[in-house]
Amino acid sequence: MIIKLSDLINLAKEKTYPVNIDKYEVKENVFLRRLEDVQGDISFYYDAADELRINYHIIGNMVCPCAISLEDVYVPFDLSEDDRVVHKENEDGFYLNEDMSVEKLVEYIVWPEVPIKVVKKEKIEYSRGDGWSFVSEKDYESSRDDEIDPRLQKLMEYKVEEDD
Repeated sequence: MIIKLSDLINLAKEKTYPVNIDKYEVKENVFLRRLEDVQGDISFYYDAADELRINYHIIGNMVCPCAISLEDVYVPFDLSEDDRVVHKENEDGFYLNEDMSVEKLVEYIVWPEVPIKVVKKEKIEYSRGDGWSFVSEKDYESSRDDEIDPRLQKLMEYKVEEDD
């Protein structure tokens, strides 16, 4: 379904668009892969001051890549907002400048809530290769406890001579 700005300009009463998205693949975004099981509605109306307003309530799941393993991590969201619609980027309000699909509008609404870093809760299997491996920070720190700083290695060879 397409939301047309021309339909919203001469809106006599509230216009509601239902949101029912099973799966929506997000393109060109490294923090968000797709939206799944999104339900809710988006309404447009004019307030007493004749300003176009948007009111939405949507719930669903964001699928984001794990920061370590790049596996899918499901991040639930529940978003509600009532805001003024603006048509210039530098104004305060919900920026809407062109006709767009409901899916694209939901992506636009969800975008500020997308986490920059997500790590899955299950145990992570770190990658290994020929002569290399990823290790957790905890394992790395515990292995370094036994190491001697190479800059101080010469001091270990120093022997104190006692005078008789």
